[in-house]
Amino acid sequence: MKKRFITLLITAFFYMNLLQAQILNNNFEKVDIYYENFSIMEICDVPCENFENRHRSIVQHNDLTDSLAIIKWIGILNRLNKADTENKYFDRILDTRGKLFLYSCKDTIQICLDYRYTDINNERFDTSSELRLELEKMFQKPKPKKTKRK
Repeated sequence: MKKRFITLLITAFFYMNLLQAQILNNNFEKVDIYYENFSIMEICDVPCENFENRHRSIVQHNDLTDSLAIIKWIGILNRLNKADTENKYFDRILDTRGKLFLYSCKDTIQICLDYRYTDINNERFDTSSELRLELEKMFQKPKPKKTKRK
């Protein structure tokens, strides 16, 4: 019984600290995601401002209103690591490949990302491979179905 109580206290402690460490903790009702393939080469870096309008022909868009999908994306964003300020690329302008708008009843949060960094509320985080893969998976074109010949 004593071991269970200690385990419960330790779990509660980590849970409380984990909640404080979250980047985003609002109740979001909608997420707008704009995405341009990471492999597309540009002559110059694409700034975050007006990203979704500048490349209208190649930027893909998806609205999420399903609460489970929103929770999944918030979880991915909350797992991002703070960027190393000593990195030589830290201060460069983002070559924006994705832009997310998180809508809650209180406010709207804009998130811009490129292959290396994600900018959330003017704070830099490392863009995780999990985030890149989820974006690519979400906007992946379905493969044509193979049909059997008789």
